[in-house]
Amino acid sequence: MVWAVDALQSGRVEEARPFLRSFPKEAAIANLGDRFFVYKWALETLVNELLITPKKATPQNKPFRFLDCKRFETVATCVNILRDLEDAEDGMTLKRFSVLDVMHKIGHRQFEWQRGFFSYAQTYRALTVYGGELAAEHFKSTNGLSLAEFFICGFAFYALYQDKPGIDAEVDLSEIGVSWQTRDAAFRLLSAPLPEVRKHARSIRQTIGRSTAYQQSILRKIPMAIDEGSVRRTVLAPLPSLIWQRMTAGLYYDLVGGGPRIWREIGDRFEKYCLELARALLPDAKPAGSFKYKLGKIFDSPDLFLHAPDGSAMTIGECKAKKMSIVAKFSDNPLDDAQSAFSEIIKGALQLWRFFSHCRRNPGIKAIHPGASGVVLTLDPWLEVSNHLDRLLAEAQRWADLDPDILEEDRRPILFCSIDDLEKTLEIATEASLFEAIRATSEPEFRGWHLFSVHQKVSNVQQQNPYPFSDRIGEIIPTWRLFDVDAV
Repeated sequence: MVWAVDALQSGRVEEARPFLRSFPKEAAIANLGDRFFVYKWALETLVNELLITPKKATPQNKPFRFLDCKRFETVATCVNILRDLEDAEDGMTLKRFSVLDVMHKIGHRQFEWQRGFFSYAQTYRALTVYGGELAAEHFKSTNGLSLAEFFICGFAFYALYQDKPGIDAEVDLSEIGVSWQTRDAAFRLLSAPLPEVRKHARSIRQTIGRSTAYQQSILRKIPMAIDEGSVRRTVLAPLPSLIWQRMTAGLYYDLVGGGPRIWREIGDRFEKYCLELARALLPDAKPAGSFKYKLGKIFDSPDLFLHAPDGSAMTIGECKAKKMSIVAKFSDNPLDDAQSAFSEIIKGALQLWRFFSHCRRNPGIKAIHPGASGVVLTLDPWLEVSNHLDRLLAEAQRWADLDPDILEEDRRPILFCSIDDLEKTLEIATEASLFEAIRATSEPEFRGWHLFSVHQKVSNVQQQNPYPFSDRIGEIIPTWRLFDVDAV
């Protein structure tokens, strides 16, 4: 039922018909915000709750009720009940916190689904950032297939699920050069028998004090479930988009145990990706990367520099590839509950202010524009629509107070921006309009806004800059060229 509703509202009406014999015609054309549109994040929550709900035995020789999963009305009823539960739980939370304090949770739950998981930018970025030599070696030695093989298997599964909710566990992928051994290794990463999926879901959900809407989703790690009750094993995928999420951003799950050397490599590759992106789309800003300089001792500069026409640094970026934990995303009080995680983001602001201080004391290090500002550029959306920005900056100020050489004039405006937000902004920005938008983010009326939204508000520039690395995916994954890919 969940697969069919997702298909129905993703432009695959005919594929959904065999599984939904009854649905309003408005449901097939509904868009986000329309009455008959079912939010994908609600479907994800429904599947997770189904997995952790104990099943009642069918009564013998007695009347019983069953859920008719062939009707759109059924999913509508389930979603409405879920909404009532979430509203009741939110009401309890709002007795302790203001609605602004918990807006970040809503954003982390919804924005990914609104943006979508399938794009050239997300795909190439994940393959680049997570595709270093150390990471690739760890992935293959741990899982028995290469990152490229895992990606192409995941893509094949995703394509097959566009037509039907289940595929044969023995599906033949030899036409795209995938052996049964490689296919099975990919299945082991992306799926598990249904009883196992239920067990894993119970182990990560029902966190005390966290509402139903903001529990961890097992589908982010295991988006497919094996039904072994039939003659041939069938692998089900209620929300195929999460396969794409798993094989891009979700590569984190496969590398998290690889040790600090791998995470340093990921950080380095994220910095290089940001610089390469800027050079491709902002050539007039003469993007430059990190360098070493001496001021008493040897320091590393920030990671990214964008320059004004006079050659002085206008935007200075510090890149942070640290992943957000479930607590950092969904805690009501994330700066306290995920203090150590947020300390890395606070450190980014401090590093920028310290660099501004060094350049003030020794202008020979780097010429800084009078209107320059800093950007902490993150792999994850750490401060998306967050009401905790002022508190985080206050903590950064407290850290800066410990260094007597960081004066007030060195504490220039800092934008905390996710790479997703920057990529989207660069699709429509010029060098000048980007600088204008970054400068505007420090104004009170735009506090907490996405950079993209600020750019739309303050700039008349709306040019179309295609993603510059689309063709490179085929260089990393040669089999990619066999598919007619229509990514956005």
